[in-house]
Amino acid sequence: MRRTAAITVLTATFTCIVGGLASATAAVSIPFQDEAKTAPLPTAKEVVAMMIEAQGGEEALAKHPTASMSGKFSMPAMGMGGPMSIQTSKGSMRIEIDIAGFGKSLQGYTDGVAWSIDPASGAQLLEGSMLESMKRQANSRGDLDLFKMWDSVKVTGRERFADTDCVLLELKSGKDREVRLIDEKTGRMIASRTVQSSPMGEIPIVTTIEAWKDFDGLNIPVRMSMAMMGQKQVIEVDKMDFAEIPPATFALPPAIKALVADKKAREAEKKAGGDEDGTPAKDDSGDGE
Repeated sequence: MRRTAAITVLTATFTCIVGGLASATAAVSIPFQDEAKTAPLPTAKEVVAMMIEAQGGEEALAKHPTASMSGKFSMPAMGMGGPMSIQTSKGSMRIEIDIAGFGKSLQGYTDGVAWSIDPASGAQLLEGSMLESMKRQANSRGDLDLFKMWDSVKVTGRERFADTDCVLLELKSGKDREVRLIDEKTGRMIASRTVQSSPMGEIPIVTTIEAWKDFDGLNIPVRMSMAMMGQKQVIEVDKMDFAEIPPATFALPPAIKALVADKKAREAEKKAGGDEDGTPAKDDSGDGE
């Protein structure tokens, strides 16, 4: 799966949204056959190279720093869903989902600010692990910069998942961890497992890729199912284009601007007031006692 303009956002996008609607579901897997277990593991660089090739190659990935995707999001068991759109461009991102009976949910990242607005939680700044995750997702080069975006990238073993023999690629950065299950024959990502931070706490997510499609030489997933919070969510992509996106698209909404201003004011007040324990800031003016 292309971890770039419009694709990597999909797993992390919905942790805020589904919290207002709905225990994580573990994926069923079985080990490789014994003879496969003994085969030498490929290196992380070899696996990443296979993934890039499966997506269309380095040129195709670098060709599209801007992308707009539209489709639909659904929760079949709850009979809920609605249209979604995802836009990414040069390190900025905006996601919109309108779920019937719930309302419109927005998420975005630009200029170091990650945010969300939804009917359940209102306007929020996303910080810590979620901020770092959104920052990685907005990287227009995606898997081309995989080793730069993660502190650790390594192959940890093999596993059979969805009738496919996969190699496990583990990614770590700080407290963030993701395991990708890669088809060792084709280089395609079959599934991923992650624990996503959110305002509701840590949410384990298993994402399974069910269909792919070529868009201008770029091979991307167009149907994915996610098991999270005891629910199954389905993402289907209908359209994708790579036309330039106006910068104003990624402007912070007024409610988020207000939160950013309030945060800066509190940080300035705290800095001026001294240490957290109330100790006044040290006077370094050199004026004596």
